[in-house]
Amino acid sequence: MRGADMIASENMEPQNEMKTFRQARYGDTPVLVFCDHASNAMPPALECLGLPGDMLTTHIAWDIGAGAVAEAMARRLDGRFFACEFSRLIIDPNRDVASHDLIPAVADQIPVPGNQMLTEADRARRIAEFHDPYHAALAATIDDHAGHGDAALAISVHSFTNRLMGAGEERPWGAGLLWREDEASARFIIDWLRRKADWPIGDNEPYDARLFNYSVDRHIGPHGMRHLTFEVRQDLIGDAGGVEEIAALLARGVGALLKTQ
Repeated sequence: MRGADMIASENMEPQNEMKTFRQARYGDTPVLVFCDHASNAMPPALECLGLPGDMLTTHIAWDIGAGAVAEAMARRLDGRFFACEFSRLIIDPNRDVASHDLIPAVADQIPVPGNQMLTEADRARRIAEFHDPYHAALAATIDDHAGHGDAALAISVHSFTNRLMGAGEERPWGAGLLWREDEASARFIIDWLRRKADWPIGDNEPYDARLFNYSVDRHIGPHGMRHLTFEVRQDLIGDAGGVEEIAALLARGVGALLKTQ
């Protein structure tokens, strides 16, 4: 495989040979479910960013199972689905363009060669070809969804590895709710899941949305829309059976929330 210097030197060749998002509508309820890290896809021109191909199946390249859970939830809730179609190793759609880890040079202690020698022109190209069109499409979708008025609910779905590289213990939470602005909706689901699930439920764990939740902050916050951000542990949704079980559980919780409004 070519090294990062060779990848970075091809400044005149387009890198993006695929769509940046996909969406589907399963009904007309006021529910939108979206997933920033749904895909591990990478255009051939990037040659896996110098990584062995099997690394793209791991959690460093995408949120394993999250896109499938998000789509299954949208289907069960008769709502709308929107998902990113490229790997976050190319550029992370859930980061501001000024963020230091927008294009990760290292992912969970694993060096990403194709991201380590990028010029400013390379960085700008990644933003223009992947980050910008994804967020333009997500913004249009959320603007349209806001037409549901006070009934509108947006749900962001992520997943997290049960054990980070070098960690001494597994993360205990089966799922977590991340929140900053819509505390009421998050609290309702946290309490509901703690009664229904067999594993601990995180309250702004394993990540804290009061520190960052870029896509939600950028697109949902300005609308004042009700919203939820789910984090699901990847070992629970690593196969089709797990995806359907967790999606059904989360959709039931969201259904209960909708009945309270």
